[in-house]
Amino acid sequence: MTKSEFNTLFNKLYNPLCNYAFAIVKDSDLSEDIVQEVFVSFWNKQNELDIEPSKIENYLVRSIKFKCIDVQRKEVVKRKHQQETLHTSNIFETEDENEIDYQALLYKAIEQLPKKTKKVFILSKLNGYSYNDIAEKLGISPKTVENQMGRAFKHIREILKNDKLFMFLLFFLIENGGI
Repeated sequence: MTKSEFNTLFNKLYNPLCNYAFAIVKDSDLSEDIVQEVFVSFWNKQNELDIEPSKIENYLVRSIKFKCIDVQRKEVVKRKHQQETLHTSNIFETEDENEIDYQALLYKAIEQLPKKTKKVFILSKLNGYSYNDIAEKLGISPKTVENQMGRAFKHIREILKNDKLFMFLLFFLIENGGI
């Protein structure tokens, strides 16, 4: 497809496809973004695609539909994560601070980890190192780092036993950039 043919196709279908996307996502800016992304993707992949010229419009409509569904699915996950984070933070804001010092319990649990596991966990979750960086720094394989992290979380779960404490650990690590 030549650039001129593509421009003609774009000009012909842009508004109808934006309207179609809007009917699904109910957001005009997002609809335009989706249509533009689909057109850019189509232009970049046109040599790889085996589509008859008469079927291009159908291809674009299907692509818009699937992109809208994907965007909506991601938005649902994002909202759910935000609600869980808000709920978790509200739990800890409403706790009587004198009752339980969650951070102290977390650090106590980390201190109880086996020496190598603790070192890997601290480098990863508290210092922000990647698994590859840790592997290089400690002279071990990234797979060993991954296994040590699995052991660390298993031990911490066993030590904390209380789901609320483990949720605090996850919240604390997320807030501090460790996950």
